[in-house]
Amino acid sequence: MVKNGICFFLVIVFFSACNKPSLLDGYSREYGGYYYKLLSLGDGNRNPQLNDVLVTDAVMKTQSDSVFWDTSHDGVNGFYISLDLEKIKNTHHHQFLKLVEGDSVSFLIKPSVFFRLYFDTIIPDFCKNDSLIKLDLKINEVISKAEYLSLKENSQLKEVDDTELQELELIDCYLLQEYKYVQPDQFGIYTLEKKGGSGEKVSLGKKVKISFSGTFLDGRPIGNTNQEMEFIYGTPDQIIKGLNIVIGSLKKGETAKIIVPSRLAFGELGSSNGSIPPYTPLVFNVKIIDIK
Repeated sequence: MVKNGICFFLVIVFFSACNKPSLLDGYSREYGGYYYKLLSLGDGNRNPQLNDVLVTDAVMKTQSDSVFWDTSHDGVNGFYISLDLEKIKNTHHHQFLKLVEGDSVSFLIKPSVFFRLYFDTIIPDFCKNDSLIKLDLKINEVISKAEYLSLKENSQLKEVDDTELQELELIDCYLLQEYKYVQPDQFGIYTLEKKGGSGEKVSLGKKVKISFSGTFLDGRPIGNTNQEMEFIYGTPDQIIKGLNIVIGSLKKGETAKIIVPSRLAFGELGSSNGSIPPYTPLVFNVKIIDIK
């Protein structure tokens, strides 16, 4: 009797496990290690072509289904995806060539691939234990590369001087809260705090390991977490100009909290994927972990 009861219990557990929803339900595994699912069909008639740019609504989630980026809050002008040849050949972007305007799709992508492709960064701590990132997209419009560049230019509703003045006013408002006596250095960078550091100073050609985190002036995080990276100091285009300048003034073990103006961050066009708007100053906390 006991044996029969145990068998019955195991059968129940087996069928419960089989019926439990899975992250992969409805997705097909594609060559390249990602998963793909068509969510809905649109009524558009324009197919994306090589070198086109997709204007999309996007929602990005961790494996536990927690949203960490979406166009409603982080990219109100849309999330732009450029269909470059290299990305078409080596990523899931080739799937877009099969779609039309209005289609909605979902991808499950390895974090290492996802963050390098869309944010040009390493995996942030908040999803280091995740094996997949969920990306839901709706294609609102397909435009040419020329249309995209024109759109970026025409989106500047005010003259450059007015926009830069507004940026300085935003920085002044931020400084009034706790740092009203802080002045910019010769580069226009504001050093809010600087602590520790008695070791070797960063210099050209040295391998530097840093940790850093960034936020907007209103406190919203960029990437939601601390990140670490290692690079040869002086190598072009490893990090944004403002961070590069400040790192060159620090010693091993030293930390700094800074405001980087947009011209030393993502400039008048913002980030390529729309996550950081044009003329946006950023706050960074950076620490020199090691110098080799």
